[in-house]
Amino acid sequence: MQEPTGLVDPQTLLPRDDAVAILGLRLLIARAANVDSLHWWEDNAFSEPAQFIFNRTFPGVPTLAARNLALRAAVARHLDACPPDALHLYHLDFDNLDRLVLEFWQLTEIVVPVEPIKTMEALRQHLLHLTAGPMPYEVVRTGANGGLQIRLPEPPKDVNPLHHRAVAFAWAFLEGQPGQPVIPYSLE
Repeated sequence: MQEPTGLVDPQTLLPRDDAVAILGLRLLIARAANVDSLHWWEDNAFSEPAQFIFNRTFPGVPTLAARNLALRAAVARHLDACPPDALHLYHLDFDNLDRLVLEFWQLTEIVVPVEPIKTMEALRQHLLHLTAGPMPYEVVRTGANGGLQIRLPEPPKDVNPLHHRAVAFAWAFLEGQPGQPVIPYSLE
């Protein structure tokens, strides 16, 4: 029997280590944005009251429910702040392959801070823990709804471009302040 054509192994698009790193950054920023943390948008998914509700509503998977809700809130906030064709932490390539590949990863395997992230320095420390260090980028302009257009450097040859973009976008969130988010994006 012949193999179907057009099928791509997700590991060739995004190796496991890169996928885990990207999901870790996405969940970290969603955690930092929570109302009990830096309060960047109206999301309570990681708060104690929400955990109480998730434990009662989804007794088998409260952690998964919280993480899915937090990611959906983050995506909605990015869609509101970014131009339609923009790349951002929750949409890393123009073909949307990152969504397809990352959709099937186990969110419960990813480490997410339990305690609220209340300061920009605390977020910086979490980013240092997840990445090799700050990623350079150039601020192009600020836009409506907290949008921050940035220009990303080319990724090194040995670094997955999606992982490279995710790290740069995550570090650019440090341009914000508690209660005053920026939503980094790129049009390139």
